[in-house]
Amino acid sequence: MLTRTVIAAALVAAGIAAIPSSAYAATARYTPERICGPGFHRVKDGHRAMKTRGAVFGHVYLMYNKRSGKNCVAAIKSVYQGIRSVTGAYLEVKGGGKSQDEQKYRYYAETGHLDGSWKCVRYAGWTRDPDGRIEAWGGRQSWGNCLG
Repeated sequence: MLTRTVIAAALVAAGIAAIPSSAYAATARYTPERICGPGFHRVKDGHRAMKTRGAVFGHVYLMYNKRSGKNCVAAIKSVYQGIRSVTGAYLEVKGGGKSQDEQKYRYYAETGHLDGSWKCVRYAGWTRDPDGRIEAWGGRQSWGNCLG
């Protein structure tokens, strides 16, 4: 107990806050599970970084709900959070539907929920800097996750 008190006092004296920053707290609220909704889980081979020129601007996740047989894609920014910039998410089910969402968002974009039980899918996510000059992209252009 004394050790924790001494460490906390040292952090305060050094001017270091022991609480997470507001930017971290904002992104912690936006997980792919929360964005897509109850029952959705990350799938194998369903995560890609949204990259440009080696820089990572965020991450895109393919999600699946076993109970409903539906897929969802969440594209979550890790830079320019809280600032409106073009952000998009795309989902396509082989032999089925397509869903795309692209607007100026602060934190994330999400596709609709598409039926994809036992069907192959491909997905993507992207975001741009606030000036719209640099775009970061991630996803899978080939068909995958075909087994429900």
